[in-house]
Amino acid sequence: MNERLFNTPFEMGLRIIMLLSAAPKKTFSVDRIIALDFITSYASDFGLPFENLHGENNYRYSEIVGRRLLVQEAVKKLVIEGMLDVTVDRGYLFSISDEGKKYAKKLKSTYAIEYVQIAKEAIKKYKDNTDEGILATIQNHAVSAVRG
Repeated sequence: MNERLFNTPFEMGLRIIMLLSAAPKKTFSVDRIIALDFITSYASDFGLPFENLHGENNYRYSEIVGRRLLVQEAVKKLVIEGMLDVTVDRGYLFSISDEGKKYAKKLKSTYAIEYVQIAKEAIKKYKDNTDEGILATIQNHAVSAVRG
C-alpha cells in the first residue's frame, strides 16, 4: 500500500485540476502545465505578489525535473477519469472537463483557494509566452539561484 501523499500523481492531479480550473476555456500542453504549476508553487520567485506556497528551500529548482513524470501520469489518469478533455493540435492539449470543474468546486481548503488565485495570475502573466519561453524563464531563475 502506498501511503505517500506528497509528490505523487494523486497530489499532482489535484493541482492540475486547480490549475486548469483557473482558466477553464484554455488548453495547456504538458510542458505548460509543468511550468505554470511550478510558477504557481513558487510565485514570489517569479515576481508575483504572493508568498511561495511550497515555502523556501534551496532545492526547489531541482523539483522541476521530477514533475514531468508526475504530470504525465496524473494527466493520463485524469483523462481516463473524465476530469480533463484532450484535443490534438500540434501535440496533445488538455483542458478541464465539466466533471473536472465540478470536482474543482469541492476543493475549498485555504491552500486550494490560494493556489487557484495565484494560478490565475501566473496564467495571465505568461499568456503571451511560448511553453519553451516559460520553461526557459524557470531555467534562468534556477541558474541565478545557483549563482547567488
